[in-house]
Amino acid sequence: MINQASGREDSLLTSIKRHVRILVLAGAFVLSVSQAHAQGCVVAHGSGLPSLPASTDSADAAQPWDVSVSYRWFKSDRHYVGTAYQAQRAANGDQVINRSNFTDLNLNYTATPRTSVSLTIPYVSHDRSQVVKDANGVILDRFSTQSSGFADVSVVGNAWVFDPVKMPRGNLQVGLGFSLPTGRDDVSDVFETFDKPTSKIVAVRHAVDQSIQPGSGGYGIVFSFYGYRELGAGFTGYASGNYTFTPQDTNGVLTSTTSNTVMSIPDTYLGRTGVEYAIAGVRGLSLSLGLRVEGVMVYDLIGKSNGFRRPGYSVDVEPGVSFTARGWSARLYVPVAIQRDRLQSVPDKQKTAATGVYAQGDAAFANYEIIWSISHKF
Repeated sequence: MINQASGREDSLLTSIKRHVRILVLAGAFVLSVSQAHAQGCVVAHGSGLPSLPASTDSADAAQPWDVSVSYRWFKSDRHYVGTAYQAQRAANGDQVINRSNFTDLNLNYTATPRTSVSLTIPYVSHDRSQVVKDANGVILDRFSTQSSGFADVSVVGNAWVFDPVKMPRGNLQVGLGFSLPTGRDDVSDVFETFDKPTSKIVAVRHAVDQSIQPGSGGYGIVFSFYGYRELGAGFTGYASGNYTFTPQDTNGVLTSTTSNTVMSIPDTYLGRTGVEYAIAGVRGLSLSLGLRVEGVMVYDLIGKSNGFRRPGYSVDVEPGVSFTARGWSARLYVPVAIQRDRLQSVPDKQKTAATGVYAQGDAAFANYEIIWSISHKF
């Protein structure tokens, strides 16, 4: 009996080690992709959660519909050039502060045990605070610009690679769809600027910053994946990601009152990988811990990459908790940043080549985010 139990324990330990190695490799893949292609400083828009069923129970024909509301909040006020934190910005009190709210309404329909279609309708609300300076760089005032409204709607078709009925302990789902430029990319507000001839602050209406525009101004091709594997002893490994290809180049909206540069329509992405643990004795309650990487590409994979964008990426440790009962599901995540990197944009590279002087813009990142989601099957 002792030898048999020991054998089962060794077998379980070997299985766990094998699957942990798989998860580590998956995480390394996500991180290497982000660093190799240079992703984004202003984080990818949306709730930051995959619009996928919480489990393979969604294959139940008696409950083909799943509706969810997801919300994400963050305050980005820590400026980086590359991976270097610009502490002097905060010390001087001239840092830009973005307060962003993303709400996604998602409707998912399971057509067959292996296929489903999801519709995501996003709504955003932003506040961007910045300063106005005189000709000598002295801060005169701090003002805010705002934007709100529906963002870019997306439709994605999903399919399980393996039959979820035959493979309940692990599976891979892939998705392909498109996003539409339903969100405005030219929302304007009143800016304060310093007028040198009169030495006074004047009000000028202009398009708000790219980081708080509800829409991108272009069509997108969306690719997504979600995979999980039960590891035993209550543990389940997961990995998910999505990438939005944007074949269009720029949207024609000027970036500021003093620049003739138009806004770029950049590729964006999000990757997540980690382990979830089901709490023994509390049915439906799980804790999770993972890595999260998201951002904006320097170069789009399809089409040109001209215009203004802030490419870079952030890497976060993402603890979470989820609860499922009677067709309802709730999730809460609090990603905490462990690395931020504002990369050289195409205009930065062009300026460096033309002048011989290295040029690289900065960008503001958040310390942490709050993300939650509630869904119901019917």
